[in-house]
Amino acid sequence: MSTPAASRPTIDSPDADISARDFWAKPYMDRDREVFERFRQEAPVSWHRPYESTLMPPDEDTPGFWSLWKHEDIRAVSRNAKTFISSQGFLMEDFPEAVATMSQSFLFMDDPEHQQMRSLVSQAFTPRRMRQIEGWVHEEVVKLCEEVGQKGDIDFANEFAKELPGRIFADFFGVHDGEVRATIMDAAEKMLAWDDPEAQQGRDALETYGEEAMRLLDICFELVEERRVNPGEDLISWLVAAEVDGRTLEDWEIGAFFSLLGSAANDTTRHSLAHALNLFTVHEDQRALLMSDFDRRIDGAVEEVLRYSTPVMHFRRTATHDTEIRGVKIAEGEKVVMWYVSGNHDEEAFADHTRFDITRETRNAHLGFGGGGPHYCMGAALGRQMVKYGLTEVFRRFPDIEAHEPHFQTNNFINGVHSMRTTWTVPSA
Repeated sequence: MSTPAASRPTIDSPDADISARDFWAKPYMDRDREVFERFRQEAPVSWHRPYESTLMPPDEDTPGFWSLWKHEDIRAVSRNAKTFISSQGFLMEDFPEAVATMSQSFLFMDDPEHQQMRSLVSQAFTPRRMRQIEGWVHEEVVKLCEEVGQKGDIDFANEFAKELPGRIFADFFGVHDGEVRATIMDAAEKMLAWDDPEAQQGRDALETYGEEAMRLLDICFELVEERRVNPGEDLISWLVAAEVDGRTLEDWEIGAFFSLLGSAANDTTRHSLAHALNLFTVHEDQRALLMSDFDRRIDGAVEEVLRYSTPVMHFRRTATHDTEIRGVKIAEGEKVVMWYVSGNHDEEAFADHTRFDITRETRNAHLGFGGGGPHYCMGAALGRQMVKYGLTEVFRRFPDIEAHEPHFQTNNFINGVHSMRTTWTVPSA
C-alpha cells in the first residue's frame, strides 16, 4: 500500500535534509523556524532517507522514515497506540535492542507490558510521596540559590540548571554521596547527547550512549542491593517494594527506569530552566509582565517556555498495519516520527506562534510532554514543579539576572544548552 518512493511527499533540498547529522548543528532560526515551517506548509507528512546515524549506521537496505509536522497529526498518532506502537523503537535512529532494553524502560514497550510496568512504577508517585518530593524541590532550590548568590557570574546551564534536577533526583534516588551524585548528572547529560562531539569525547554515538547508560546502571544495581536489605524513603526502595498482581520489578527493570528517569527527566528539566532564563532575558516585555504579577502568571510562563523551547524534540512510532495520514499512505512496519518541536509552533494550533507570550492559553495544548495517549510523560507534574520553583527563587533573589548568548548542543532529540554565562548584581549582605 505504501506510496512509491519517487512520489512520496518531501522537500528535496539540502537545506531541509533532516537526516544529515550537520543539519542539527544549524542555528535555531535556520532549522526550527525556517525548515520546519516549510514542512508544515508544503509537506506536513513527509518522507526522509535514513538518518546518518553512528548508533546503527544505515546501509542500502535501511528504510527511511515518515515525519509528522502538524500539531493535530502528532496528537492523533500519540493517542492511537494500536496502529502506532513504540516497541519497535521510539527515536528517529535505531538502537540495538539490548541497549534499548537496558536504558529506555517502558518507552520501549507496548501494552500489556507497558501498562503493567507503568502501574508498578506509578506506586512511587502517590500523593503523599509527591508532597514529599515537592518539599525536596523547594529545599534544593533555596539551597542552590544561597550557594551561587554571592558569585554574580556563573555558567547557569551547568552551575544551576544542571545542578537543580540532579540534586533533586539524587534525593529521589536516595543518593547522598556528592561524588556519586556528580557521576549521575554527568552520565545523564552525555547519554542523551550521543551525537554531540563534546559529550562523545572521542567515542562514537553507540559507545557514548552505551557507556554512559552502564555508568548509571552500575550505580542503580548497588542501590537496589542495599535497599533490599535496608529500605528507606526513596525511589529505589519504593520500586523494590512495588507489586502488581503478585509481580515485582526485576533488577534490570528498575535499572532501566533509573536510567530513563536519571537521563531524560533530568535533562529535560535542566534545559527548560536554561531556555527559560534566556527567553526572559531576550523578551524584556514578557519578563516585565511576569514580574508585575508573578504569582498569577508563573504557571502560564512555565507552559509557554515548554511550548516555545520544546525540550524533547521528537518521538517515533511504527505502523502496525497499512493506514493513511492526510491522504498519505503509510505501510505496515514503516517508521513515523512526531516532531513535537514543530507541532508546538504550528500556525493552526497557536496564533502568532513565533511570539513568546506567557499569557497564551497553552495548558494541555502544547506538546512539551508528548501528545497524550498511554506514553504521555508521567513526570510532567514534577517537571513543571521544578521549573516553576527554580524560576520563582531565581527571579525573586536576583531581579536583574541576565543570560548571555547560549551555546547549544548538536542534538536531534534533546533541545540542549551546553553552557550559558549569566550575571546579576550580588545582593548586599
